[in-house]
Order: sequence, then structure tokens, then C-alpha cells
Amino acid sequence: MPQHAAQSNYQSDLSDIWRRAMDPHGVGMVEAISTEIAAYTGESPSAVLAHMARGKDEFAQLWRDARINPANTADVEAFYEKQFVEAYELADWHSGRTNGFPPLSYAHAAHIAASRRLARALDFGSGIGTGALCLLQAGCEVHCADIATELLRLAQHRIEQRGMRVVSINLSNGEQPRTNYYDLITCFDVLEHVPEPLAKLRELQSFLRPGGYLVTNLMNDSHDPDRPMHVSSAPDWLSWIRGMQLVPEWTLFFYGVGAPVQVFVKRPFGRLRNRAAALVDALQRRRSAG
Repeated sequence: MPQHAAQSNYQSDLSDIWRRAMDPHGVGMVEAISTEIAAYTGESPSAVLAHMARGKDEFAQLWRDARINPANTADVEAFYEKQFVEAYELADWHSGRTNGFPPLSYAHAAHIAASRRLARALDFGSGIGTGALCLLQAGCEVHCADIATELLRLAQHRIEQRGMRVVSINLSNGEQPRTNYYDLITCFDVLEHVPEPLAKLRELQSFLRPGGYLVTNLMNDSHDPDRPMHVSSAPDWLSWIRGMQLVPEWTLFFYGVGAPVQVFVKRPFGRLRNRAAALVDALQRRRSAG
């Protein structure tokens, strides 16, 4: 099969995974998510839709009004813990209204989980739970971790309404994921909100079992005038990975819109082995991108 046809088929498969997570009853993704949020908040679906339409701008303004010191981790964490407006922003994005298409990173991770039979998954920065719903489709035991207390409750509500369950980990209460436990960790659109992303990467690595997969999106430049809460970037992410027990799995990188989704595997080779693998990685990257 020609490469472009294979890519088109894969995108279609990912879209199906995402639609099943967002809209299991086929009513439309916008209608499905607005109804779920309304059931949680007690608002009317039309009021939720109005909040969704304003969500991106209101979330950005909330950040500006709070005058957060972007270098202060405690200030940043306190901001996310106490707000709910992000739920509307995420709902609009996940339904495809913000950009004209939904994000498929979680669907890609779920596809990896299903194809490689990964059993235990951690969604770090779980937001409103759509990613967890994708991972549940793949048959994973799913743990959701977030610092935003109300978003975590909303995610659990959505999942329980489907007759499923997850383990909720409230990071704002000092709860932590299990060390050396997970076959798969997803961490999407999180690290650019963290003042020290390298330290957070090392933390995520500690939760992975040897041979486990970390699927994330490290941005070379996360600057976005519409998202002032992007406080960090990762221009040298491969060098970071070289100093850790993580190895890029270049053939599993997903080159969608914007920054690629990166897939790393935890291998206890040490720093010297990782430096020696740099040339191999460069060759694999060229091959997978071509």
C-alpha cells in the first residue's frame, strides 16, 4: 500500500477511536460533551456550549488576571488546582470546534496500547478524561492524575456514566502514581505548562516499569499568544532524553498537526549507552519521517 494511503487509513482509524471516546451514542461530539458537562455542573447544555465557545479566551484571561509568576512551581500549581474554566476550553478543542478537527494524540497512544497489549496506563494531566476513555477502549487499567481537582472529578463522572472506572490520583492532595508500575504513560499538552519540564520528565520516568512507554509532546517552542500559560519549551529535548533511561522509538512517532508526538521506551542502559545510540536514532528518525 502506498505510504500516503497507509497514513490516510491510520488517521481514519485514530478518528474512529476518538469518536467512540467522545461520542459513544452517535449524537455528535459537540452535543455529547456539552450534555456530559451539563449533567455534572447542573447548567443547561446551551449554557455549556456558550462557555465552550469562550473557553480559550476566558482561560487565557484568567491566567493574565492571576498574575502568576511562571517560574514559581507552587504558584502555577495553585492556579490550575482552583479553576474549572479549562474544562470548557478542553471540551471545545476535543469536540473539534476550536481548530476544525479534534486532537488525535490520545488515539495514537491507545492504538499503541492495543497493538502492544499494554495493560497499565497512567494519564498524567488527565484533563476532562477523554484520553482516559481512549485508553479504556484499548483494554487498559487506567489511572488518571491531575492537579485540577474539579477537572479530575468531571473526568471520573464522565467515565462512571459509561459504566467504567479509573483510579483517580489527586496531585493537589499529595497523591502520587505508583513507581515502576505503568506499561504506558500519556502526558499530552502538559509539559509546556510546567516551569521545570525536565524534572517532570524524570518524575514520569520513575513511574514507568522497565520496557514501558512514555507518549508525550515536547515542544521545541511552545510560545502561543493565545495561551500565555505556556511557560516553558523543550528546544533540546533529545539531549534531555540522552541523560535518562529513555530511548526514542522513532517508528512510533506521530507526525500530526503541530509538534510531533514523541514515544520513548524505558531502557536501563545508562547515559553512556544513550550517547552511543544517538547516531542510530538519527538514522531511524530519517527513515520514519521519510
